Amino acid sequence: MQLRLNGEMRLVAGAILGAALLAVPARAEDIVIKMWTLDNNGYKEFIAEAAESFKATHPNVTIEHQIFPGDPYKTALKVALVGSDGPDVFFNWSGDRAKQLIKDKLALDITDFGNAPGGFAKVLPEGWLDAFRYDGRLYGVAMDAVSKYVFYDKAYFAEHKLEIPKTLGELGALCKAVRGINPDTIPMPLGNKTRWKAIHWMTMLNERAMGVEGTAADYDLSRPADQLYTDPGYAKAFQALVDLQDAGCFEDAPNATEYAIADSMFATKASPMEYCGTWCTSGLDAAGFTDYGFFRLPVMEGGKGSADANFLVPEGYQVSAKTAHPKEAVEWLSFLVSDEQGLKFAEKVQFLPSNAKLIDKAEGVPQSFKDIARDVGTLKQGVNVLDALLESTVADAYMNATVEVLNRTLTPEAAVGKVREAALAAQAKQ
Repeated sequence: MQLRLNGEMRLVAGAILGAALLAVPARAEDIVIKMWTLDNNGYKEFIAEAAESFKATHPNVTIEHQIFPGDPYKTALKVALVGSDGPDVFFNWSGDRAKQLIKDKLALDITDFGNAPGGFAKVLPEGWLDAFRYDGRLYGVAMDAVSKYVFYDKAYFAEHKLEIPKTLGELGALCKAVRGINPDTIPMPLGNKTRWKAIHWMTMLNERAMGVEGTAADYDLSRPADQLYTDPGYAKAFQALVDLQDAGCFEDAPNATEYAIADSMFATKASPMEYCGTWCTSGLDAAGFTDYGFFRLPVMEGGKGSADANFLVPEGYQVSAKTAHPKEAVEWLSFLVSDEQGLKFAEKVQFLPSNAKLIDKAEGVPQSFKDIARDVGTLKQGVNVLDALLESTVADAYMNATVEVLNRTLTPEAAVGKVREAALAAQAKQ
């Protein structure tokens, strides 16, 4: 009897021990997330600190961060994604470059992960989510962006009792008023020798004429060929640029002027305004010019654009369609755009963060940077720059046509014809 009881007790004890062993959670699998980014100032330190903080909730996840210069990165990325040893998450620009990876099924649809509790889609404003939204689905996470504003000299405006314009017509009148004060003063120098300055103007003038929705089917070449780039708003946008030129806003030879010269004219207060990017703030502060304000490019009289839309060139991260760890990859990206990390990103990198909720707490950054970041956070629609958004040959045709419009060698209507010709050729190759 005793032997039988001992045997039964051993069986029971064994069963209890086995159950206990089963109840002990298995050690989580070690996961490595390979991340590729550009070699931007402060980025290496930011990612290293963020990766360490991420371990508080993901102790088994290691972030393997690799950095690249811009041009080699562009060529290496797609090769790596096609191969078997590419990154899990990678930097990319919003626009045609990101869209091409989606078409080639190299970028993962991360909509469901992003909409999970704590996901990036629960944190970022709609305007930022649109940066990597295609056909209603999310294929990336916007991390930061550059925007553009009309910067103005507050002291000059106060001295001459000038008011901030609400329409493009009022902006032209303001330029005439500046010329009336001193004919030799260039109200807002352009500096389009390298072509990109004026295409920034056309990016927003198109929006002011037709709205984001009105241009979308032309930009992505989905509109039927017989209707492609036929909206009269395109010529109207070019005409608005001509009208500002006729109002004396720009220098006499904008296509022969370096952008750095235009920047320095405003920084030295030789000109009272400049349509410039958010990257200009650090240069202005370094030059000792801090008494400046900014406003969005005004709306067009009779246009279909929105005052709640503004120039916004987002950049961020996509996830490889081949990653073995999509959930952890998106959780890492969601962590990077959390409130606290958005603050640290602004402080360390001084790029406009997609999450600017804590921007007022940022230390070591100019007040103007905080003010602009706050304004960007209120945008209802972001307007991506044409030379990043459009198919490359169409973008090139647009830049060339804009140069000719400023030179008066093409009328607005003829310029649209050049763009349409390039768009039709690109569409036919799809």
